Amino acid sequence: MALLKSILILSQLLPLVRTINTIFFPCDTDVNTTTVDCYERPLTHVPPIKSTTVVSINLSRTKIQQVWQHDFSHVPNLETLEMMDNCLPVHLRALVDPSCKMEIHRDAFKNLLKLKILNLSGNSLTSIPLLPKNLKVLDLKNNRISHITEPLNTPHLEHLFLCKNCFYANPCNQSFYINETVFKELPELTNLTLGYNNLTTVPKGLPPSLKMLDLKENTIMGIFERPFANLMLLQHLNIEWNCQRCDHAARPCFPCPQNRPLFLHANSLYAENSSITYLSLRGNSLKTFPEGLFRPLKNLKKLDVSDNFLAYAIQNGTFFTELKGLTWISLIYNYEPLKTFQNLSLSPHIGNISGLQYLLLSGNFFHTLSRESLEVLSKLQNLKTLELRMNFINTFDLSALEKLRSLKVIDLSQNMLNFLPCCPSPSSEIISQQSCQNQNLYMHELLNPPLIIVDREVTHGSDIWESNQSNVLEVLEYNVSRFPSLWEFKNLFCHNKLTFDLSQNDILSLNKDVFVGMENAVCLDLSFNYMSQTLKKGLFTSMKNLVFLDLSYNRLDLYQKDAFSELKTTLKVVDISNNEFHFKMRGMGHRFEFIQNLTNLEVLSLANNGIGMRIDQRLTSSSLKYLYFYGNHLDIMWDSDNNKYTHFFQNLTNLIYLDISNNELKSISPEVMCNFPESIKFLSISDNLLNYFPWLNISALSNLYHLNLSQNFLFYLPRKDIEFGVNFSLLDLSHNRLSVIPEDFFKQAKSLQYLYLNHNQIKELNHQYLPAPFKNGSALQKLTLHANPFKCDCDTSWFADFLRTTPVQIPYLTMHIHCQFPESQQSKSVLSMDQRSCQDIYGSVAFLVSFLLAVIFTVLPLLKHLYGWDLWYCLQVLWAGQKGYSQLASSDSQYHYDAFVVFDTSNQAVRDWVYNELTVHLENSGHRRFCLCLEERDWIPGLSCIENLHSAVYNSVKTVFVLSSGVNGGETVNGVIRQAFFMVQQRLLDEKVDVAVLVLLDEMFPKLKYLQLRKRLCRKSVLSWPRNPRAQPLFWNRIRMNLSSDNLKFYDNNMSESFI
Repeated sequence: MALLKSILILSQLLPLVRTINTIFFPCDTDVNTTTVDCYERPLTHVPPIKSTTVVSINLSRTKIQQVWQHDFSHVPNLETLEMMDNCLPVHLRALVDPSCKMEIHRDAFKNLLKLKILNLSGNSLTSIPLLPKNLKVLDLKNNRISHITEPLNTPHLEHLFLCKNCFYANPCNQSFYINETVFKELPELTNLTLGYNNLTTVPKGLPPSLKMLDLKENTIMGIFERPFANLMLLQHLNIEWNCQRCDHAARPCFPCPQNRPLFLHANSLYAENSSITYLSLRGNSLKTFPEGLFRPLKNLKKLDVSDNFLAYAIQNGTFFTELKGLTWISLIYNYEPLKTFQNLSLSPHIGNISGLQYLLLSGNFFHTLSRESLEVLSKLQNLKTLELRMNFINTFDLSALEKLRSLKVIDLSQNMLNFLPCCPSPSSEIISQQSCQNQNLYMHELLNPPLIIVDREVTHGSDIWESNQSNVLEVLEYNVSRFPSLWEFKNLFCHNKLTFDLSQNDILSLNKDVFVGMENAVCLDLSFNYMSQTLKKGLFTSMKNLVFLDLSYNRLDLYQKDAFSELKTTLKVVDISNNEFHFKMRGMGHRFEFIQNLTNLEVLSLANNGIGMRIDQRLTSSSLKYLYFYGNHLDIMWDSDNNKYTHFFQNLTNLIYLDISNNELKSISPEVMCNFPESIKFLSISDNLLNYFPWLNISALSNLYHLNLSQNFLFYLPRKDIEFGVNFSLLDLSHNRLSVIPEDFFKQAKSLQYLYLNHNQIKELNHQYLPAPFKNGSALQKLTLHANPFKCDCDTSWFADFLRTTPVQIPYLTMHIHCQFPESQQSKSVLSMDQRSCQDIYGSVAFLVSFLLAVIFTVLPLLKHLYGWDLWYCLQVLWAGQKGYSQLASSDSQYHYDAFVVFDTSNQAVRDWVYNELTVHLENSGHRRFCLCLEERDWIPGLSCIENLHSAVYNSVKTVFVLSSGVNGGETVNGVIRQAFFMVQQRLLDEKVDVAVLVLLDEMFPKLKYLQLRKRLCRKSVLSWPRNPRAQPLFWNRIRMNLSSDNLKFYDNNMSESFI
């Protein structure tokens, strides 16, 4: 019958075999067999791929150490081959990785005539194998190639990546060298990267077709006359970090001898009709530039000269006159060592760069901008972004920037601004004026500025955020696969709008004077300051256009109901997260009445404030759509003996997103669930301690799209129909303790598209009662199952077929969906199960059955003729013996249960065994179904523990003690088990009946005296749970025999007379 079922299942799945292709297992393959992905597979050799349709193969991060000549001979149409990071150089390799040596046959790729992209980075190669002629992209970074003397024979090559072949983390102890003839035979090369290669000079003979050239982090000490003269198409030139500035380096630093700057000739960058649009001279210890250096660069738009010594050149330099077409310039971290300027006077020639849009002046160490500098800035009528971060500025006249009407972003973060009010003294007007002038100034010279750590990452204009703002809000609202962050809202509402960033300053309190010059601001960031005050009405009166306000990481008190009231018509996003100081004060009350006054507020963050008591019973708002309430104490607010905050979120009538993650919740009551706003579409309750969730009340959230319950302790799902809404699309149950997925649970989740079940305790799924999302024709698009302890045997072999044939996207299908049981299959992929082995088992069973039938029908007549009467007598004896094992109908009629099972309910492992093994085998299977009494299930609520215990012991035929050793190896016997033991002993004395049955779940259980005596008297009543799964049926047979028979039959004959 089982064989017939398997045949029927396979016949139903055959039409779907082509849905997911596993012909190159363990590698992933798409439906059309065009790409083969073996990324991070434990391969030790190139898999034997034979296909004319495969055009892309990824063999990155495997254990392949050898590539033979004919490994790719059977994929003639291959266009892309990636073999990255299979054997990184020694110093780049993780300490746990063993030593390796990658060997590639010289002719391994030569015959791949259609190959266009070849990635061999991170393989410790010392030479380049022969390459196919049609190759367009070659990646050889992170190898050990130091000399290239022979032509590559790739006339169509467009991109060549050779960086990080010889630098401090991958030393070669010599200078990198490329012969001129190599470049001569690359007429179509457009992109060449030679960074981190210990080059000492600019390579000669560079092909004129180049558009991008990267020479960063080499040891080039000088750019002499006209090395790029023939590169008229060059657009992107990077020469940064050659003569490195090391006084604030974040990584190993290598300056030029005597800390000399990179030598630049007046014609270093000369090229007739130069096309360079981006140039980086960052980190080269430059103090000035030769006259005429930038004059040939008529098309230059972006210039990065940060991390040099240009502090005086910024104030007096004339080289700005050669940069009239510039739109972006970075002058950051050009401070003069051990000096902080009182005033920064910008060169007047900066004002001639009329098209400048982005001016970055961070890290130049000055207290204020001079009036002359402000006049210079006022000439930049196209300036959009002014960055003055990390400069120790303590006073700044923001009103002076009103002339720059195009300015959108003013970044003054990480300075010393405090905006302390002036307090004039009546005794002396002169003293008053001086005090007001000097109140925000540090009069001492900052001789030892703090160490500034800046990484050597590119900060050119491509990093500037640019996007089409239209429909962004709709995308955030209807993207059910994730929750939007506050950063996304900042980009949405602040992009191309006037923004002031005053974060990480010394602002102690807010007053009207703080906002002078910021009246037209749309976005304001005041996070990470020292503000400790009660926000009152009128502070933001001058801010008529404010939409986004960030007040996070301060010490603000929000008690006043009229806080922010002057912003009620404009403010849409408020971040008051991480203001926990006042919320943690004992006995201090808090109010959130200000929220209902903000009629346009859409996004509010109250996260990480430790909110838990003495606050308003309800939040009220008709406009709020997104509320971030994670990192608080809803566990206190929703405690079982406190119904004060049951309706806390109910009056947020327009709420769409609610994030209450990380609130230490252990359960959510049905009352709380029913009082969530009906408008909620996205609800996150992740990172809590939930072991109970009111699934039956989820129908109250009829508009719910997304429910995130990940990172909790949920261990079961109800076996009932749950009324999910018609739009319910995503359920995240990952990182819980679920072991069973009931069939009926998802029956009404017809619109479910994303289901995350990874990192649970699921062992198997029953194909006869398969949950609705797993069946063909459902709306499910993505299902995660990895990191579950799946059981892999013939009973679950259908599961491998399901994974192969389902149209649902299953991440990590071939990588992290592994078998955990039985031990012989541990750590093997579920897809590796061989269906033929199960067929062999069924075949052997059929052979055994047929053999037995043949023997019976041939031997039986002969035995009947010779030993008929004897056989009849033996059968009668055997039948009598078998009949003796069954229980008489009236012998135990006074008992309600066959057995009372006593176990430590606090031990999760014992609980799982009792509910998932013992009850399943004794109550739900076998010819005799036993009625068991369990403490958590069958005890009568309201009765005392001792009354329930007495009733369970005396109303049960047997008492089964399930024992397990503790964490430290000692026995774990709680009070209930001890009292039950005493009652069983009392029954032995009063009623002369022995009803004890002991089940030991651990082999190394402590040697108790009673246990040793019990084994002497009645060995068969002491059972041990076998570790070998094949011995488990014998165990269940023995326990059935114990429950069906009197223990007196099992007593040792030598001792039974002495005791009973």
